[in-house]
Amino acid sequence: MSEDLAILYRVQQADTEIARLRQALAGLDTGAGIASELAAAEAELAALRERQRAAEKESLDRELELRTLEEKRKKFQDQLYGGTIRNPRQLSDLQEEVEMLSREIKKVEDRMLELMETLEGHRVEIHTREASLKDLQDRLQAVRTKYEATGSRLRQEIADLEAERGEWAARVRPDLLKRYEQIRSRQGNLALVRVTGNTCPGCRITLPSELVKALEAGRPNLSCESCGRLLFWEKEPALENER
Repeated sequence: MSEDLAILYRVQQADTEIARLRQALAGLDTGAGIASELAAAEAELAALRERQRAAEKESLDRELELRTLEEKRKKFQDQLYGGTIRNPRQLSDLQEEVEMLSREIKKVEDRMLELMETLEGHRVEIHTREASLKDLQDRLQAVRTKYEATGSRLRQEIADLEAERGEWAARVRPDLLKRYEQIRSRQGNLALVRVTGNTCPGCRITLPSELVKALEAGRPNLSCESCGRLLFWEKEPALENER
C-alpha cells in the first residue's frame, strides 16, 4: 500500500476508536433514571408526611372535642341525678341531652381509634420509605461517582487520540485528506478500508476482479464502486499448515 494510504489508515483507526469512545461516553449511566426515581420517592414521602401531620392535627382536635363533650355530659348528668330538678319534662330533656352527647362521644372515640391506626400505619410506611429513600440516595451517589471516574478517563483518552490523530492527519496530502473527510461524513465515520480479498469490508460487496488486480498491483486512491470508500490492499496472510 502507498505511504499516504498507510498514514491515512492510522487516521482512520484513530477516528474509529474516537467514535467508539464517544459512544461509550454517551452511553454511560449518569444516574438520571435513579435521580428521577428518587425525586418521585421524595415527593411521595413528603405527601405522606403531610398526611401524617394532618392526621396528628385532627387527632388533637378530636381530643379537645372529646373533653368538651365529656364535660358537657357530666354537667347534664350532675343536673339529671343531682336531685335539684324534679320537673319530669326537664328531666326528660336532660336525659335526651345526655344520650345525644353519649352518641357524639362514641363517634369521636371511634374516629380517634381510626386516627390511631392511621397514624401507626403512616409511621411504619414513613420508616419504610425513608429506608428506601436512603438506598436510592446511596445508589445514585455510587452511579454518579462511577460516571465521573469513567467519564473523566474516556474524555482523556479521546483527547489523547484526537491529538495523535491530528499528528497523523498533518502528514497526509491535503487533497487526499479532504476526500477522506468527505467520504467519512457520508459513510458513518468509515472512509478507508483495508482489503485482503475480493470483498469490500465496508459494504460487503464483491469487488470487480479488475479492481482487485489494480489494488494488488499497488495502484493508489482506488475506491469501492458500491459504497465509494477508499481502498488499500493488504494481502491476506497465508494460513500455516496444520499438522
